[in-house]
Amino acid sequence: MNRPRFTLVMPTYNHGRWIDTALRSIFDQRHPSVEVVVLDAVSTDDTPQILAGYGDRIRWHRRPDKGQADAINQGLAGATGEIVAWLNSDDSYLPGVLARVDAALREDPTLDFVYGDALEIDQDGRILTPNLFTEDCSRERFYFSHDYICQPTLFLRREALAKVGPLRADLRWFLDYQWITRFFAAGLKGKRLPHFLSANRDHPQTKTNSGGLRRWWEIMSVLASTPPPGPFVLTRRCVWIYSLEFVIKTINAAPWGAVPDSPRDAREARAEVLAVLNRWFMRLVSPRSFHDIVQRYHRDVACHGPTLAHLWAAAKPPQIPG
Repeated sequence: MNRPRFTLVMPTYNHGRWIDTALRSIFDQRHPSVEVVVLDAVSTDDTPQILAGYGDRIRWHRRPDKGQADAINQGLAGATGEIVAWLNSDDSYLPGVLARVDAALREDPTLDFVYGDALEIDQDGRILTPNLFTEDCSRERFYFSHDYICQPTLFLRREALAKVGPLRADLRWFLDYQWITRFFAAGLKGKRLPHFLSANRDHPQTKTNSGGLRRWWEIMSVLASTPPPGPFVLTRRCVWIYSLEFVIKTINAAPWGAVPDSPRDAREARAEVLAVLNRWFMRLVSPRSFHDIVQRYHRDVACHGPTLAHLWAAAKPPQIPG
């Protein structure tokens, strides 16, 4: 049997509301050589019924795990495809992603991984904004500024897995950042593709939004141990960036001024504080591809409509490399 070109791993737990959209975003790519592995941590909603409907198009395992990283590691360990990735079951691929990744890795055999730009979407698939922080591949920027690789857009040659090892199963929030730092430490070669590849769903139940102080502390712990070796000093830009992000997310999650029946003064004060903090955050990060991303967003995304469904309706048939 021929080896599949892609193995796509999907960890899931009680995402019945979105998992069908995630899976359809894989199969609607029309790529002829894809292996899909779903790791269901014993969901109690309608996830099992949805997965059963895909029959032998997916390999589906329903068993307890030790967390998201453990599930992903299980899936990657059994992958047979030449290119591997994981897609969380509340996220979604965009039209043409597999064809673009396939072409890029065929064109340059020296590349170990590729990634691209992402959209932020809400619970119902409405497009909120482009992710403004993606940048061209730079080891120094990744270590000392911010994680500019949006995980749902990341694809890696399977042979490179042996060089970086599995994800750290003890991490809950910063597992992808810590894993990717090992790409750079191992000398892997990466490239940003100038296309919107995936959609990252933003909703209150995401680990990122609900992590609070425990998430911030895990981030600080990972940053303290991130190569290159050296003392953990507060002058490192990434420390301030992720601390400010924590403050912004904390205010976003706070109930005061966030509901329609909140006092007008509270709502206005909250909005003003967030506006100031977000401007500070943007200056601190100084995203290098900001104007490019905004320009392509209006050219390639916004012109088609406000939802993912509009993007798919406008999509042209993918050109699959031979």
